[in-house]
Amino acid sequence: MTTEIDPRAVVDPTARLDPGCRLGPFCIVEAGAGIGEGCELEPFSRVCRNSSLGPGVRVGQGAVIGGLAQVTGLVDGGNCQVGENARIGEYATIHASKLPGGSTILGSGAMLMAYAHVGHDCAIGDGAIVANAAQLGGHVELERGVFLGGGTLVHQFVRVGEFAFVAGGIRLDRDVAPWSRAMGEPPRWAGLNLVGMRRSPQAPDANQASRSLRTLFRQGFALGDAVLRLTDSDTPTDAILIAFVERSRRGLLRPKG
Repeated sequence: MTTEIDPRAVVDPTARLDPGCRLGPFCIVEAGAGIGEGCELEPFSRVCRNSSLGPGVRVGQGAVIGGLAQVTGLVDGGNCQVGENARIGEYATIHASKLPGGSTILGSGAMLMAYAHVGHDCAIGDGAIVANAAQLGGHVELERGVFLGGGTLVHQFVRVGEFAFVAGGIRLDRDVAPWSRAMGEPPRWAGLNLVGMRRSPQAPDANQASRSLRTLFRQGFALGDAVLRLTDSDTPTDAILIAFVERSRRGLLRPKG
């Protein structure tokens, strides 16, 4: 595979470029960065120091990967790791971890659309989609298969469970349970993300997921009592939901009323 580097691109001598890379005009690849096989960097995009792209990643025009975390007084930090076949849209930004040796993660097959921002120390799961102009604070976690709507603002440390759907244009400051929908302003839990689960071969059985979510949200139990009822079951979706609740730092998004 032939590597193509436009003569106007700037590549640090310590950067690693695997075969088949294509770098457009005015791209910048900084010291210690790694560009995987078959990656394409569109004009004016930038991969900052020590960050890396897996094979087949496409970086849109003007996007910046691994920029310094927006933390007051920070002069150093970690890096950004992008999984294979991820796609990063025009002028999107992903900040490096604020911790030396730490990483901000964009998973394999994930898509970050134009003008979106991913703050330091976020973890975006495999196949997740972050739509145009969504803004993620630091330490946000989107699990695999999540869809985050355009223009959504996500508070730092929020977690969104696997195969969940978050509507566009909302301000999300609570955790969203797996397989759920988050909608409205202020946002509320709005039931099972049935369409998204049907589209995802890796998603668990939708009927099992629905029963688990009903126990948590629809049967009138306090949260602790609902978790106890889930604990009594050996259904895989119950175990996933319990683990998610136990790790919640921001509290769960609840149904309206």
